[in-house]
Amino acid sequence: MTGFAPMLRKGFTEIVRTWRIWLVGAAFIAMGIADPILARYTKEILGSVVGDQMPIEVPDPVYLDAFAQWTKDLSQLLIIVVLVVAAGSVASEINTGTLIGPLTKPVSRSAFVLAKMTSILTLVTAAAAVGTALVWLVTRLLFGTEVDPTHLWRAVGTWLALAVFLIAVTTLASCLVSNTIAAFGIGFGAYILMSLAALWQPARAYSPVGLGESVGALARGLDASPTWPIATGLLGAVVFTVLALVAFRHREL
Repeated sequence: MTGFAPMLRKGFTEIVRTWRIWLVGAAFIAMGIADPILARYTKEILGSVVGDQMPIEVPDPVYLDAFAQWTKDLSQLLIIVVLVVAAGSVASEINTGTLIGPLTKPVSRSAFVLAKMTSILTLVTAAAAVGTALVWLVTRLLFGTEVDPTHLWRAVGTWLALAVFLIAVTTLASCLVSNTIAAFGIGFGAYILMSLAALWQPARAYSPVGLGESVGALARGLDASPTWPIATGLLGAVVFTVLALVAFRHREL
């Protein structure tokens, strides 16, 4: 696999110098700060808006509510941000023709794709770690109690398995089409299909579609054993990565 190291350096440079780091960094940091605040003051906000006419009794917030709000945003809004970045990994360079230069050098196509995936995974992992650390810090400040971060980090680790799986699916799409929007549409479609398949209990128990539910349960401190969803999710990521390598190797540029 010739040229992986220089392509990886190129990938990190592109992240730092383009919109990717600003989009991902801003989204994860903003949510990491806002989610504990929202969890802490939702009851007061609803009370000020609705007053005594509130139709349901809202329980007093606990710190686990902040963790649950963070993992909810991870599995919904922030996973879409991840898909946007992954969709442009290969398709944008095919569309603009900027990869012709690197591939005329002693760089294999497999090295190019794997370097793209590795740089994106590194960015997403770092952003998730920073965002989670902010959630823990702000939660501790707002709730004024001892905050056990064990449930939070277990949930985020499980979410990373979901992110890896969807990045692999979207990278395959990015290798197949030249349009970033189309690649994103395929990745987002896979996300929607997983959400629908999660209605079937055996799928939740033994496939990657159960990762989203496991993330939420772990964040709330509930008993969850996502061994099968994590294992099949990572195995699926390997399969889709291999398919991406094969597709890009045989693609005309």
